[in-house]
Amino acid sequence: MPIVDIELVTGDPEQGRGQLQTLVDELGDLFGSEPGGTWVRMRSTDPAAYAENKVAAEGRHLPTFVNVLRHQLPDLEERRREMAAVAEIVARTLRRRRENVHVLYAPSAKGRIGFRGKLA
Repeated sequence: MPIVDIELVTGDPEQGRGQLQTLVDELGDLFGSEPGGTWVRMRSTDPAAYAENKVAAEGRHLPTFVNVLRHQLPDLEERRREMAAVAEIVARTLRRRRENVHVLYAPSAKGRIGFRGKLA
């Protein structure tokens, strides 16, 4: 049931759209999901709507933010391995710099998420 939200800071709102199926398939394999068990939503943020403190906008490599929601979080060591793999998959598939891909795991969704109106 992993739900992955990806936000690309990019001047091209279509960047990555053609690679979305490849991306979700690879992430689904990583998470061990059944078909239809991993969901990915992707959106773009215009660089004019993004800033970093004390860093000039021109010439910087724009970030990619990845938020992962899982029913149950893996243990810390598995999460480290999985985070590195998520960053690698996202960077390679979307042609972004790995060092600019930032992965955040949300707290476990167990007891907090419902599908079709039913608590999962």
